[in-house]
Amino acid sequence: MLLPDKVLIKEPCASKDELISRLLEQIYSTDRTPPLPPMEMHKKIQIREEIGGTLLPSGLSVPHSKLAGYEGFIIAMGTTAEPIFHQGLQIRLMALMISNQTGSPWYLPTLALLTKISRDTEYFQRLCGAENFDGFIEILRERDQELV
Repeated sequence: MLLPDKVLIKEPCASKDELISRLLEQIYSTDRTPPLPPMEMHKKIQIREEIGGTLLPSGLSVPHSKLAGYEGFIIAMGTTAEPIFHQGLQIRLMALMISNQTGSPWYLPTLALLTKISRDTEYFQRLCGAENFDGFIEILRERDQELV
């Protein structure tokens, strides 16, 4: 599911919203895009972010949107060049997910895996510190073959 065009490594961003925008740019630059225009998709994600609960104390941020009538599942991930702080927590890794209204068969297992990964402090630090896509994928493969 993760291809080089959907993973940003050490992305220079000043805010959570900027990283969301960059990940959406990556998604919309591929041939697998959501059925909404980019600005509308960004707005849906912002609305969901206002509800809260997508940033874990570990530094994992999982902004997402579930779309009615959409049968796909898209994930884009990014690590930051410098720390981004949001509501007193540091964002170290963002996994932006777009799925159907019920969450698709991939949504919950992916969320569960990412949450588990983020709880292993040493492993999560290694993942966030990857220098390039290949290193990021190699570290992910240690825990999950299906995501990569």
